[in-house]
Order: sequence, then C-alpha cells, then structure tokens
Amino acid sequence: MKTASTTPAPAMKRVLTLRDLWIYGIAFMLPIAPAYIYGFASQTSGGMLAAAYLVAMGAMIFTAMSYGHMSAAFPSAGSTFTYAGKGINPYAGFFAGWLMMLDYVLCPLIVFMVGATYGNALIPEIPYGVWVLLIGTVITATNIRGVEIASKTNLVLVGFMFIVVLFFVIMCVRALLGGTGEGTLFSLAPLYNPASFSLDSLVSGAAIACFSFMGFDSISTMAEESVNPRRDIGRATVLACVTCGAVYFIQSYVSQLIWPDYTSFANTDAALFEVAGAAGGQLTAALYTAAVVAASFTCGIASQSSAARLLFSMGREHLLPRRWFAYIHPLYGTPAFNVLLLGAAGMIGAIVLNIPVVTELINFGGLFGFICVNAAVIRYYYIVRGEHRFFRHLLFPLIGAVVCIYLWIHLSSLALAVGFTWMAAGFVYLLLFTKGFRDKPPVLQDLKEKL
Repeated sequence: MKTASTTPAPAMKRVLTLRDLWIYGIAFMLPIAPAYIYGFASQTSGGMLAAAYLVAMGAMIFTAMSYGHMSAAFPSAGSTFTYAGKGINPYAGFFAGWLMMLDYVLCPLIVFMVGATYGNALIPEIPYGVWVLLIGTVITATNIRGVEIASKTNLVLVGFMFIVVLFFVIMCVRALLGGTGEGTLFSLAPLYNPASFSLDSLVSGAAIACFSFMGFDSISTMAEESVNPRRDIGRATVLACVTCGAVYFIQSYVSQLIWPDYTSFANTDAALFEVAGAAGGQLTAALYTAAVVAASFTCGIASQSSAARLLFSMGREHLLPRRWFAYIHPLYGTPAFNVLLLGAAGMIGAIVLNIPVVTELINFGGLFGFICVNAAVIRYYYIVRGEHRFFRHLLFPLIGAVVCIYLWIHLSSLALAVGFTWMAAGFVYLLLFTKGFRDKPPVLQDLKEKL
C-alpha cells in the first residue's frame, strides 16, 4: 500500500504549444465578442465604443504582460489565485481566486445564454431551454475528454468566426461606400463625438468593453498542460489580447458608421445583428447569427475548461474540498468532477439570470483579479526579488493596476453590490476554514519555499 508521501500528485498532460495557447485565448475571448455587448455598451459610451475598446485594450495589454511575468515565475494551473497568493500573500490569493471563480463560473453561463438566445432566433422551433441543454451538454462532454480535443475543436470554430467577422467587415465597407449610414470609411465619430462625449461615459463604456477581453488570462490556467509554459504563456497572452483587441476595434468602428444612431436599436441585446442586416441583408445577419452560436461552443469550451482548472488548483491547495476539486479523471487526465459541476451550474443559471447583470459581474471578478496580478508583479519582482527593471516590474504593472481600478469602480452599483457581497461570503468562508485565521492556508509554506 502506498503512503500519502509516495502517492503521486494529480498531474495533467503537457501537450499545448504556443499556437494552441494563442488559439485557446482567442477562443475564450471570441473574435465576435462585440455581438454580446454592442447595444448597451455603445449606449453607455455615448456612441464611442471604438474609443472605449482602445482604452480597455490599453489596460489589458499592461495586465497581459503582468500575467506573462507571473506565469514565468509560477507555471501553475492556478493562474490568478496562484500569482496573487505567491506574489502578494495567501490571503490575497484566496480572494483573487474567490472572485475569479465567480468570473469563470459565470463565463460559461453567459455563453449558454447568448448562444441559446440566438439559436432560438435562428431556429424558433427549438425552445430556448433545449438550446441551453444542447450547448451545455456538448461543451461539458468535450471538456471531460480533454484539452487535445478541445484545442482541435477551437481551431476549426475560431477559423470560422474569423471568416464571418471578415465577411461582416467587408459588407460594412461595401455598404458605407454605397452611401449607407455615414457614407464614409473615415470619421472621428466612433472615437470622439462632441455631442455625446463625457469622460465618465467613455470610462463606463470601457469598463463594459473589458468583458470582451475576459479570457486572455485563461491562457495561464493551462500552464500545467503547456509544453513550454515559462516561455509560451506570456507570449500567447499578449498575442491573444492584441489580436482580439484589433478585431474588436474594427468591428465597433464600422458598426458605428453603418448605424450612427446608437439609441434606435429595436433589440439592444441583438444590436449587431441589426447592423449586419443593414450592411448586407438577411444573409449577412443569418451568417452572423450562426457565428455567435459557434462562438458559444468555442468560448464555452475554453471558459469552462479554465474554471475547472482554477477549482482544481484551489482544491489541490486544500482551499476547497480536495477529494472533489482535486480529482483527475484516470483516463482523460482532466478535472472531470469540476467540469460536471460547472456544466450543471451553467445550464441552471442560463435559465434564471439575465445577460447585462451577468456581464458586469464577470467584469467585477475579472478586474479585481487583474489588479491583484499587477500588484503581484510589483511586490514579487521589484520588492522581494529586487529586480529593479523600472518599466517591466514597476511602471507597466502600476499603470495596469491603476487603470483596472478606475474601470472597476465605474461598474454599475448593482454589480458592485453583488460583487462585494460575494467577497464578504468569501471572507466568512475563509474565517471558518482557518478557524478564525489561526490556521494559515497550506499555500503559505509553498510561498516561503519559493521566496
């Protein structure tokens, strides 16, 4: 009989290359992500969503660099939880993981919601609830089988989405040259509209636009399945952020020109489908709808997979019940119990919640995690290790943290209230778990060894 000391720790297969990680991040972020938020984000930003995307991308690039630095030091599946725990302290790691857990759990949920909504619009004969079950079951089954299958599936679907986005942009350009909307390809209106501009509106729009970027950080959760995590995680994170940021900007820019009156959408939740129809007729709108349904699978696979691995890391560190959360399927090498739990939660939540609230709650958890990772770079590299690289280890992560804080406090009051309630629940859980903070989390010993 093996003793506890000789039993090998649960481990996952190292199969992912730089290209796989890059595609994985894009699959999570989605080339077609503006379709999820365009209507209400455009209204919030005063018709300047293109500018809001630039602000959001600027913050995300600095944060993506921080994720790269921390993944080089700690190539672990725990991602934000691990980086904050080892870079700042275990309690910061717990709260970062607790809020990112909210983020990752809600990401598959909103994917189920949007995919089912537009699937039902495309084929009304199939009820919304059936679409939710269909999408949720396929995504969950794929993730149980493992990241190799998920990676191949993502490559095909991401390619399809890029083709659709390219077709959509071409149709918009064609329509603009034909006199539709603004009737020009060059206008400052999507970037600066004097009639509607205010700094608060722009920042609030950027806070919502951050939703589209929630996913580049998921790449770091695949560190234990990456062939060369110290080199490839950081590169793939920045590449995915820049690639998708450029695609988001172009889509929002041409969409604003096609439909200048951002207050006149018949259905705010489906605004880009109205834009697609105006640009290229029913065929373009139907093709865009098909791409959103496809996006539900790519983003759902990636987000659910990342959430399962975050829970796995927290279970392995005994911050969640180890028997369930640190379980690895003996054949597929995946955290199968976590995948099943997330699949069930996502399908139930998709039926009882609504899209705007879920979107901002995702941003609450994501931005808090980003703030922690930027702070972790400064403390771990600049203070603890004494590597005084001013730009890489101080200025850039400081900019990332400050901008993320500014965006974070500009979320809606409802999102802040629910988010802080979830944080308070985490505090109560930690208080009970540590017996009034007398027992420190097990990650503290590992932190001391690393430092």
